[in-house]
Amino acid sequence: MGKFDDFFDDVVVNAKTAAEAVSKKAAQVYDASRHKFTAAEIRGDINNKLKDLGKFTYKERVHGVDMSAEINAAIAEIKELKENLEIINNHLDDLMEQKKCPQCEAKVPKNSLFCNICGAKIDEDKVEEAVQEDETIAAAAEEAAEEVIDSAEEAVAAVEENAEEKAEEAAE
Repeated sequence: MGKFDDFFDDVVVNAKTAAEAVSKKAAQVYDASRHKFTAAEIRGDINNKLKDLGKFTYKERVHGVDMSAEINAAIAEIKELKENLEIINNHLDDLMEQKKCPQCEAKVPKNSLFCNICGAKIDEDKVEEAVQEDETIAAAAEEAAEEVIDSAEEAVAAVEENAEEKAEEAAE
């Protein structure tokens, strides 16, 4: 019976190893699904905030109502939501062992040498350069957005000043 016991022990060890592997994969799939669901919720929230931003801008431009506080609040909320979405997407990429192609930004397996979408060579240095370029573009976009907000606030202040002068002239 010694051989049978050894064989049985091997079967038990292999079964435990397989069960651990399945359990680990199931946990990974669960985490990925949860991250995907959270990302979808955040994208929905971003879309709703963008709609609100459009409504505020329309109301300000067409009806002359000062909505700068609401616009600034909506922009801040959208920025925060996008940052959270980026964090979730990065976690998801790590879970799925993926990275972005520096050429077309498609998601490819981390060990890929070439993009399976556009065929571009995946070079870690280029990936890092692309990330830095994205951060530079994001910073420039943020600065441009702040300049637009400042210009809008100045325009609103000028309109208010003009309206006050016209009201004073009309009162005289």
